[in-house]
Amino acid sequence: MSKYQRDPVVIARPLKAVVDEQIEICVENLQPNQPVTLYSQLTTVHGDLWESFAHYVSKIDGTVQVLNDKSLGGSYTDCEPMGFIWSMTPAPEDTKKRRLMKTNASAPDVVKVSVCDGHILERTEVNEILASIEVERWYMAPGVTRADVRQSGIVGTLFLPPGPGPFPGILNILGISGIADFHAGPLASHGFATLVLAYINHEDLTYPAWYFGVTKDYFEKAYNFLSSHPQVVKDRIGIVGLCLGQYFTLQMGIEFPEISPKCLVSINGCHFLPVKDMSGFFYLSLLQNKPIDEHFPMSTKDFLLPLPAETDCMLQVGKLRCPLLLIVGEDDQTMPSVEASADIEKKMKEAGNGHLFTKISYPGAGHLIETPFCPLNKSSKIRIPYTKTTYHVLWGGEPKAHAYAQKDSWKHMLEFLKQHLLY
Repeated sequence: MSKYQRDPVVIARPLKAVVDEQIEICVENLQPNQPVTLYSQLTTVHGDLWESFAHYVSKIDGTVQVLNDKSLGGSYTDCEPMGFIWSMTPAPEDTKKRRLMKTNASAPDVVKVSVCDGHILERTEVNEILASIEVERWYMAPGVTRADVRQSGIVGTLFLPPGPGPFPGILNILGISGIADFHAGPLASHGFATLVLAYINHEDLTYPAWYFGVTKDYFEKAYNFLSSHPQVVKDRIGIVGLCLGQYFTLQMGIEFPEISPKCLVSINGCHFLPVKDMSGFFYLSLLQNKPIDEHFPMSTKDFLLPLPAETDCMLQVGKLRCPLLLIVGEDDQTMPSVEASADIEKKMKEAGNGHLFTKISYPGAGHLIETPFCPLNKSSKIRIPYTKTTYHVLWGGEPKAHAYAQKDSWKHMLEFLKQHLLY
């Protein structure tokens, strides 16, 4: 390097961003036509390492503009401005295979982005780090507040946008994860007062972990808590459900005459319960008499097919009273969401309320469709309660297709919610 040339530098704009915001990465002061690797690292709250490698060649002016330049290999190829994040995977030495999930939005995910000399595919090949920078990815915009809710038996977390309000409200019902902030915080960042509700697998619930102890009045209490909040517009409330939460989201729009949600959004779920009744343990019921190998990711989708023929097992979706948006990952390996969404569409059209139905389906997308740019959890391990067995669940998805689905579905979901809750 010439003595007149400055040291390489990595520039990120912005350094702090909400998770659905794009971050522009630029590398400057390289040699012309220099092969380099953009190496990204994220260490989770559990100490697990996720990482990605992308190969670039600097232009004649010694720069790499990730926004416009193509990666030639590594974790992703072509021009992918946020590929350095969405392509991250667990480090090879990670045997615990824990799900990457944001449970507390009060602290950001910190991603270290380094530029390394040459094209490398693993940490052992790193000879020289030329420059590094850290970027913060927040699940709450500045001014959003987060507060635990423990009232009248309700267990949840309430996110309020900045300002005096009142705001349109969203009840967020997730799946077997119990409670997490990855949807609620970003939704509040877009102006929706959002209550993410726990109903399974939470230590503050009054029944054991993974146990279905809720009744219909629990969800009605949660809805009424949100609608009566002084910073919420009581007649402008929607419900967003994911996985198992889709059942309860649909149920509230069909079987709860005392509440009137303005709209529903459901992501990769079903319109029937995957267990026989609400008094059982989820995985023990679902995996009963099934061979389990914790080293081999297992799909549960086929356990739930064919769809039940008994009408008393399924929600009467023809009675739905408000607009519904279904988001479907066609490579969902956890729930038969493709088959369920087709059945919902058919039955709503037969009942004459097909005009309330909208579906967006994504080839190559898996079960865990979250906020834009989040890395793909293709599989992860779960300890089955009250047993010594670890279950390696296959969520499904291909990285690039899944990343597109997360970005595109988030845009459509926000448009749908604003259409029905703001105007």
